[in-house]
Amino acid sequence: MFKETPLLLSRIEELLKAGLDFVFYRSPKSDQVVLLQLSTIQDAAHHSFDDLWVACPFSTEHTPHYYRVLSEESFTLDSNFRDDQFKTLEVPNSTLNDYRLKVVHAIEEIGKGLMNKVVLHTQIEVAYSKEIHCLIHKVLAADTEGFRYSFFSAELGLWMGITPEVLVHSTNRNFKTMALAGTRKLKDLDANPFREKERAEQAWVTKEIVELLNKSADSMDVGELETVKAGKLAHLRTIIKGEIKPHLTTADIASVLHPTAAVCGYPKSLAYRYIEENEILNRSLYSGYLGRVQKESSSLYVNLRCMSYKEGMIKVYVGAGITADSDPELETEEIRIKTSTLASILMA
Repeated sequence: MFKETPLLLSRIEELLKAGLDFVFYRSPKSDQVVLLQLSTIQDAAHHSFDDLWVACPFSTEHTPHYYRVLSEESFTLDSNFRDDQFKTLEVPNSTLNDYRLKVVHAIEEIGKGLMNKVVLHTQIEVAYSKEIHCLIHKVLAADTEGFRYSFFSAELGLWMGITPEVLVHSTNRNFKTMALAGTRKLKDLDANPFREKERAEQAWVTKEIVELLNKSADSMDVGELETVKAGKLAHLRTIIKGEIKPHLTTADIASVLHPTAAVCGYPKSLAYRYIEENEILNRSLYSGYLGRVQKESSSLYVNLRCMSYKEGMIKVYVGAGITADSDPELETEEIRIKTSTLASILMA
């Protein structure tokens, strides 16, 4: 039985009513929720501060948004929110059909040799009349190993999510990133293992990261391919570690990596151009990155499994990687499956 944490719940409600910039976040494998109150700073001034919150949109036309940390509080959760049933959002047929057609077109373009992979996304709108501070509390209390957060700023609005993907962790000059691709229901993995399509997609993501970091790292170690759990889903993952060159920072590494092949495609420049020309919906912070940057250690996460909220409406963002071997029906089903991370919380 989920037991709410009253002090955390009241602080969420208080800050929402005040309209102040904030972020609540919970790191993987932690039972602590951290609250940072924030103040917007100009891009050029972010070098002056040793403790920052960063939120970067997907679009490379926009620079990251930097926020100075004004204060910090922490809360110990009384319990985790858990739902053992596999649930998905009800996705309108019009959304699924539109996505299927976009997948078919992308496969045709890939067949012409223009690119190897492109990531396409869609958005599902859900009317939400319950108290929003209670929803944020459940997101933060979710029993999963992902990075859980709720972030609000006057310029970007209210966002929350549970992302499984690290963009970069760093401690001093040591860094860690990951290549993440492929999605399966965890309970179906034995009967429906990852195909060559997902393994090839994973190899492209890994290859691109290594290529991008070659000029930024003094050393690099690429780990073995592994299958990892993310809530009720499973993904393919490769951990990449190394040492940043002395003149570079975590923010520099993030700008080199973003957007990765996992959220954009491969080769990146061609996939990004295709997305810009063919995606009508604005990704905003979806598949961008966010996290805390401090002087000696930083953690930035790719903003996946996320949703935004405005005036009684939730917008859930999901995407899938398309390659020459993609099946439009399976890719469309993957979109529905990926709503499962947030569906249980929204339906509670």
